[in-house]
Amino acid sequence: MSPRRSAVVPLAERIEALDAARDALAEVAPAEQLEQADAVLERIDARQALSAEHTVVGFFGATGSGKSSLVNALVGQAVTRAAVQRPTTSQPVAAIAGPLGADALLDWLEVAERHELDADGPLQQAAAPAPRRGVLGRRARESDAEAGAMPGLVILDLPDLDSIELSNRRVAERLTALVDVIVWVTDPQKYADDVLHHDFVVPFASHDAVTLAVLNQIDLIRPHERQGVLDSLQGLLRRDGLESAPVFGVSAMTGEGLDVLRTRLVEIARGHEAVAERHRADVRVAAGALREAADPAGLPRSISPEAQRRLEDSLAAAARIEPVADAVGRAYRHRAGGEVGWPLLRWIGRMRPDPLARLHLGGPVGGRKGREDEAALPGARTSLPEADAATAARSSQGLRGFADAVSAGGSDPWRAEVRRAARSRDADLPDALDQVVARAGLSERTRSWWWPVLNVLQWLALATWVVGLGWLALNAILAYFQLPPTPMPIIRDLWIPVPLPTALVAIGIGAGVLLAVLGGVISAFASRWHRRRALRLLRSRVAVVARTHVLEPVQETLDRADRAATDLATAAGAAPSRRV
Repeated sequence: MSPRRSAVVPLAERIEALDAARDALAEVAPAEQLEQADAVLERIDARQALSAEHTVVGFFGATGSGKSSLVNALVGQAVTRAAVQRPTTSQPVAAIAGPLGADALLDWLEVAERHELDADGPLQQAAAPAPRRGVLGRRARESDAEAGAMPGLVILDLPDLDSIELSNRRVAERLTALVDVIVWVTDPQKYADDVLHHDFVVPFASHDAVTLAVLNQIDLIRPHERQGVLDSLQGLLRRDGLESAPVFGVSAMTGEGLDVLRTRLVEIARGHEAVAERHRADVRVAAGALREAADPAGLPRSISPEAQRRLEDSLAAAARIEPVADAVGRAYRHRAGGEVGWPLLRWIGRMRPDPLARLHLGGPVGGRKGREDEAALPGARTSLPEADAATAARSSQGLRGFADAVSAGGSDPWRAEVRRAARSRDADLPDALDQVVARAGLSERTRSWWWPVLNVLQWLALATWVVGLGWLALNAILAYFQLPPTPMPIIRDLWIPVPLPTALVAIGIGAGVLLAVLGGVISAFASRWHRRRALRLLRSRVAVVARTHVLEPVQETLDRADRAATDLATAAGAAPSRRV
């Protein structure tokens, strides 16, 4: 039999692709389609381990179609009992032609009744070459004899597909999946029966390359009407999906058309392609069922940057990095005030709690400087308040929206699989997002080089006015005790003459206040910069969590879908192109 045009991929590669696709779809496709693929793979393995020299042809049909009579007429001997009034075949009967060695194959088919055909029967005669005329050399005659050897052929007469005995019908249905070649036998009265076509022919439409149709009892039709009936049957088969299955008109009673049918069966057996064609069709059908149940072709190959950004936004909101970044800015100003503020008023600022220390994010906890940053300790947790309902809902909605956006073009099973992958580490997300903040080392990032500089200047200013004030106090004490005062230089270059001690007091206090104001202005601008830097840092850490907890599982699912789509296309018999 000629291979189908779609069979451009080697059978072994297609079988391997179906096996890989079945594994990729193990948690996605429904159990029925997975079991169907498993059954096909197991059936192919079993059939390939059995006789490759024999082709099994099964004759299927409805009650009264004359299968048994047709098989007897084809093989030229009564291998099965035929009756006119009621069906008599309750178990499959095998007629074996050609070389021996079909016992294991028939054991696998569970066919107990077996008949070896006579060596000079009509099937063997159909296999014999036509005699050559004229003088032939010995070698030519030997070649003809070898070419005319009867190939291994097993013909099965099977119970009726529409048998009222359920066990008989199950036997026939089971063997439709096991024989190498399917022969649908019908008669002029039932060839258009909807049950036969819908329940049996249509499900095997993909097996066109290993299907024959036989219209038996053609002798009951007037000669001038026979071609019209055959054309009608062929049209019904084309409607069922059998694009090229041949139709034979035969009569088991008169023998009309049997020679043509015998010759075709012998050609099929001699070509040794029926088994491979059957396997190709089975693999194609199983791949099609998997694709129909869970088509992976609609998913993208990678996650879009827009979907990734939206996911990070939702997780950043769940991690509450905005309020933490605000706390970093406030902590910077708070700590700057403790370093560069006016020394006489610094104690007031230290009475207020450190914004980061309140969140257990490091800093001078309890007023002790230099304490180890608690947030850097293993297992450290923040004291951020529990996420409110709105924040939790936004996080959950963000995961769901991300999964829906990524899987927008996929089938329902794959969309559900993407959602499952997106939530596969959902239980770990709260702790991971908390550690985004706790382990960021934010406290270590809230110090600046200019603090010591202004601090030294502040203490110099303090020392200046303390010296001036002490000088004035000393002269006041000496004057009280009527002792000669210390020399007090006068600065005369100003608008009015000013004693040096008074000038030192004014300069020291004024410089301290100005330095405090300058430090406040600088810290205000610097705190905004530190807030933005903390936001960038936290955002980058949230991106890491998004990648490890959501993006990587989802990308693995997309990769699995991509492999499944490629494998299904290969199993279907097409050379697949990579998806974009």
